[in-house]
Amino acid sequence: MLARQIAIGFGIAIIFPLLIHYGVSTFHSPPKREFSIVQIPPNATADERKEYLAKEQERQKKYADAAKEFARILVIVSTPLGVAAIFIGAYLAFQAIGTGLILGGILSVSWGYWSYWWYLDDWIRFVSLLAGFAILIFVGIRRAGVTRAS
Repeated sequence: MLARQIAIGFGIAIIFPLLIHYGVSTFHSPPKREFSIVQIPPNATADERKEYLAKEQERQKKYADAAKEFARILVIVSTPLGVAAIFIGAYLAFQAIGTGLILGGILSVSWGYWSYWWYLDDWIRFVSLLAGFAILIFVGIRRAGVTRAS
């Protein structure tokens, strides 16, 4: 029975962040990196080389902008859903499902922030980590208090 509960909790923890990611991907497609191998002829002029480099830089900039936008949307969706999963999981009577939701919520928030982490200022990173830490401490204390009182 314990093995089944662990499997259910682990499954929820893995599937929940994937559900969020692919839900966002369904409504806002993630950027696709295009790879092309173009050889510049050895006898190409300086203008042809500059033109190729300018096209390549433009393509990379378009991808970077699209990746940033997708990461922004992912963090906007995954953060509240992950925090809600943590709170719901903390107060569910079914331990396997509650544990799965808590871990899935942590992974969802982490995945969302990890995607957008490089675009954030340090103070936003700090405040976000502090809020996440406070939520986990709060849930841990509230659940320990409920368990002890029971």
